[in-house]
Amino acid sequence: MAELEKTEDPSDFELTHYVVPGEAGRDHVEEMAEAFVIEFKRMGWKDEQIIAVFRNPFYAGPHYVYKERGEEFVVELLESVTKASRHSVFKPFCKND
Repeated sequence: MAELEKTEDPSDFELTHYVVPGEAGRDHVEEMAEAFVIEFKRMGWKDEQIIAVFRNPFYAGPHYVYKERGEEFVVELLESVTKASRHSVFKPFCKND
């Protein structure tokens, strides 16, 4: 059996990011924030836990929203998503005791 040569360069696995331009007239930051909140809510997270993620710079996406729009925006979004979820088929995937 032939031996395989190692061809990867460690730099091949560096994290990179790209900014993709969005459609004109849409609030992509709000859409992204809403997606985060919905996912965290579906996992059964409490509002305090979600706000903590938005405050934490380790979580780049949620923290970007927090820096751009502020905590009041995040709190209002949480309230909006929570209110909407009471009138829909929204169910958490797991319980967070």
